[in-house]
Amino acid sequence: MNETELKINRIVQGVVSLNEGLAWYDESDLNLQNEIMRALDRCVSQAHPTKEDIEAGLKESGLKETYSPCVLVKNKPFNEVRQKILNMCEPDKRRGFVLLLSVFRVADKRRRESQCKDGCTHEWHNIRL
Repeated sequence: MNETELKINRIVQGVVSLNEGLAWYDESDLNLQNEIMRALDRCVSQAHPTKEDIEAGLKESGLKETYSPCVLVKNKPFNEVRQKILNMCEPDKRRGFVLLLSVFRVADKRRRESQCKDGCTHEWHNIRL
């Protein structure tokens, strides 16, 4: 796990606040923002979000359902949407960052509480130690 993926996992697990995570994204240059988005996309993919995770993530994101990333998530296959979000311009890319973080948070929590409830060796589930 690289430093960017570690930071993303810390954000979704609440070790780093969402506000700090947003500041990290906002203060990054365009190249780093793109790296952050690609890393977040990898993390989301590894969490294998279900349809229910995606719907809950959309709701918990606090974003207006009329924002482009939200409209896409509601109307298109999620794997297709993830790629489109990576290529969006601001401010929709930042909204996509918030949405993907939220979906990742929901999916990762579900997996930690089901598949990893008795402990696991996943590096990203043991970052608080």
